[in-house]
Amino acid sequence: MPLSAHAPGKRAVFALGGLTVALFLSAACGPQPTQPQTEAAKKPTPAIAVNAEAAHRGAIQQTLSYNGEIRSREQVNITPKAAGRIQQLLVDVGSQVKAGDTLAILDQDNPQMQVLQARAALAQAQAHLDSLQVGPRSEDVAIAEAALAQQQSRLQNMRSGGRAEDIRGAQDGLSAAQARLQALMNGADDGIRQAEQSAVDSDKVALASAEAAFAALGTQNAASLQAARSQVDTLQAQLIAGQAQIDSADAALASLSGTSAADVQAAQSAFDQAYSQLATAQAALKQNYNPTQASIAQAQAALEAAQSQHAAAQAQQTALEQKAAGACADMPGAPRNGTACNSAKAAAGSALSASDAAVEAAQGQLDLLKRGGAPAQQTQLQAAADQAQAQVNAARARLDALKNGGVAAARAQAEAQKQQARGQLVQLSESLKTAQANLNAIQSGSLDVQVKNAQAQVTAASERLKSDQARLDVTVRGATDEDLQQAQATVDQAQQQLTKARLPYTASDLHQQEQAVTAAAAQVQKAEHPYTEQDLSAAQAAVTGAQAQLDMAQLGLSETTVDAPVDGVVAERQVSPGALVNPQTPLVTLVPPTLELVVNVDEAHLAQVVQGQPVQVGVAAYPGTTFAATVRSISPTVDSKSRTAAVHIQPTDDAHQLKAGMFAQLSILTANNPNALLVPTTALLTDGNLPRVVVIDNTNTARLQPIQLGIQTWPLTRPN
Repeated sequence: MPLSAHAPGKRAVFALGGLTVALFLSAACGPQPTQPQTEAAKKPTPAIAVNAEAAHRGAIQQTLSYNGEIRSREQVNITPKAAGRIQQLLVDVGSQVKAGDTLAILDQDNPQMQVLQARAALAQAQAHLDSLQVGPRSEDVAIAEAALAQQQSRLQNMRSGGRAEDIRGAQDGLSAAQARLQALMNGADDGIRQAEQSAVDSDKVALASAEAAFAALGTQNAASLQAARSQVDTLQAQLIAGQAQIDSADAALASLSGTSAADVQAAQSAFDQAYSQLATAQAALKQNYNPTQASIAQAQAALEAAQSQHAAAQAQQTALEQKAAGACADMPGAPRNGTACNSAKAAAGSALSASDAAVEAAQGQLDLLKRGGAPAQQTQLQAAADQAQAQVNAARARLDALKNGGVAAARAQAEAQKQQARGQLVQLSESLKTAQANLNAIQSGSLDVQVKNAQAQVTAASERLKSDQARLDVTVRGATDEDLQQAQATVDQAQQQLTKARLPYTASDLHQQEQAVTAAAAQVQKAEHPYTEQDLSAAQAAVTGAQAQLDMAQLGLSETTVDAPVDGVVAERQVSPGALVNPQTPLVTLVPPTLELVVNVDEAHLAQVVQGQPVQVGVAAYPGTTFAATVRSISPTVDSKSRTAAVHIQPTDDAHQLKAGMFAQLSILTANNPNALLVPTTALLTDGNLPRVVVIDNTNTARLQPIQLGIQTWPLTRPN
């Protein structure tokens, strides 16, 4: 059918009813088959006017539009690696942080202490390893060799026998014991009786002195204090008087220049008496320092008796406590008398206390006897001996002076007076020391101890007097068989002491010393080779372990500092400084700067969306501004209910204008052709299976032409 067109001579597309437009299709319309003309066809048909539009080439794009919410791609809950108290929290909500920035610091006192301890342990282990690597120390080897030499020398001395001085002492003891036995067997002469009488007299003086000292101590009260002070004052006055006598004697000696007669016989008698007193004082002093075996045995027997009494008292008290004997015993059929039992227990307790005191006194007496008496008594006896010696010297000087002439005799007498005054001065000085010590003891509160010591001295002096008196009685009446047996026992004991002094060591002692030498030699070997390879390996392992402990302590210290793992912004702060936290406690929530949009795409459009496609994003906060974006990922699965798949889109926002939570409109560019053949979408006829357009050929005849559609976007469509 002939048609008129706006562009004659061109192919055109038309639409019926004026709804279609024409478009030239150079490739879509081919030659039409020739139709036989009938009679009717030969008749001209009136032309119909239609709107036509020429097809043209241009750019066309296909997009998918969606709405979505901008959100952070991820958020990180920051937790500490260690437990502790928050000391500093350096960020707040909205703080911009970079990876590695410090967010919080925990209390570091305990981790720092652990680091210091680990360092000390490492230093100690390293020092031990260094000492092993250095080898043996010369000073250790020298010490070990000196110890070995000492042990070898002692072994040599033990093999060579006893010391000469010990042998001489034992020999003297044996000689004295034999002389004593011989004297008992032969009878005592006047010299022995006089010496023993002097010893008894000396013991009496010592006992009187001890009793006076004990009485002087008294009890700790005002009277004792006043008496002690008076005694000190008196002795000080006597000291002054004694010094005055010495000064007077010196003056007399200076004034004597002539001679006078003297009674030589009287001087001789005075000398003999002074010499006798000196012998008595020396005997008492020697006896004090060398108690007899009989005295020691007697004191030991007294101690054993006291210990036996103590054991009996203890047994009695135990039996009463266990209701096994006496008034406290449970008898069948007879009630126990509680009053009698308590009385018996009290009596037993008193007896036990008394026995304790007796044991203590006996032990003290034995100790005093072995030590040679109390120090005060020893000092007193020595002073008496010194005074007697001074009197002997004065008497001898006077006797010599009388024999030589008058002035010499007078000078000798003055010298004797001076020596006597000096001896008295020495004795007074010792007495003053004792009195001053007594006064100090009263004032310091230690009088009770001195009272007990003084009582022990009285007891010791009394026992010594009894012993010497018994010896004197034996000498006076003659030795009995028991005395001879005791003297013989003393000789036998002295003989044993001499044998032991000559051969002081047994085979067992030598064997023990040989073992000591062997041990000392082993110590030398150990000092020369102080360690083995195993010791070195163990020391190295200890250093390695200590280093590992230090590394762990330093790691623990570093874990008290919480750093940001990534860049981001603090979105939330869950704790405050001072809070106790652990590895499960979140401190802050960190939002990285990377944002994304997630849209659900219908499965019908999934084929058009691929990873990396460009996307345009717009938000209401910035009208007219388009943000570039790309498709980052596509979900590999389709939701079975909504028949959609999640598509993740990442926007590009270098200026950080976009914020999480913004509502955005986006367009996904699915297709783009800059030089496509385009037809209006309104020219498409889709009533059949294939889309068609109406084409106007060269003869201005309209006909239907099937086409294949390409990109479609209103108002244009790209046919293939």
